[in-house]
Order: sequence, then structure tokens, then C-alpha cells
Amino acid sequence: MRHLLAITAALLPALAAAGDQVGPETCKACHPAAYAAWRESPHARALDGLPERSRGDRRCLGCHAPASESGQAGVGCEACHGGGRLYAARYVMRDAELARALGLVSPGEKVCLACHTESTPSLQRFDYGRKVKLIQHGEPRSAVGATLGPPAK
Repeated sequence: MRHLLAITAALLPALAAAGDQVGPETCKACHPAAYAAWRESPHARALDGLPERSRGDRRCLGCHAPASESGQAGVGCEACHGGGRLYAARYVMRDAELARALGLVSPGEKVCLACHTESTPSLQRFDYGRKVKLIQHGEPRSAVGATLGPPAK
């Protein structure tokens, strides 16, 4: 039984897909400060940064509006933290181990580099250490983040 539980927990995050998105408004209910910071960030306005002719191009939307099929514009919480359908419930979020097992990602540089690549149109090369400071949001490390552990590399 323990092996079946371990296998299930390992597979659940891999099953997360666009249909698993709950949207930033759901996250806002428990994380109002993080939501407010996100609303002011370049991620929230990522779709606006595309020229009009590129706003329907799937190659561009994959990074500028990854949940556009769900009606979400920009780069929402779940683009970095994983689809929240399974982990968004308050009782799950109170248990860091369970939240991670159900798909919550503590993003790090590797997550950013999925979109911020060498071929990304930019005037400067992506510098994770400098850029991550521009999108910092959420509770202090003494709250939820401390229990989730360090971000993935």
C-alpha cells in the first residue's frame, strides 16, 4: 500500500495540464499580497508585450500566455508554481509535503529558463539573480516558503 501511495504521489505532478489551472483569482483568496505583487509585475502583462500580429501565435503564447486556452492572459501563478487544481485547497496548502506531492512547485532558475532562453528577444541576456528580485512576491520565508524548502534549480 505504501508503494502505491508513493507511486501515485510521484505521478500526480506529471499529470498536471492546462485543465488543472484554477487561475490567479483562486490564489488571491489566500495570497492577497502575492497577487497584488503579481498584478504589478511584467508577468501579468506579458501578453501586452507582444506585437498584435504575434498574439495568436502558439509559439509566442506558450511563454507570454501559457493558459490562454483557459482564458487567462499573461503569465499567471500556475505557469511557475504548477497547475493548482489538486493543491489549491486550503487544507492541502497547510501541509507543504502534501502540496508538493500534488503538484505545487517552488520555482527556481530552471523554471524561468523554460521561457527566458538565449533566443528570447531581449536587449540583455537573462540574469536569474538580478531578474528574480523583480518578481519576488508572497509571504516572508518564515511563513509558507520556509516549509516548502529552497526553489528548484
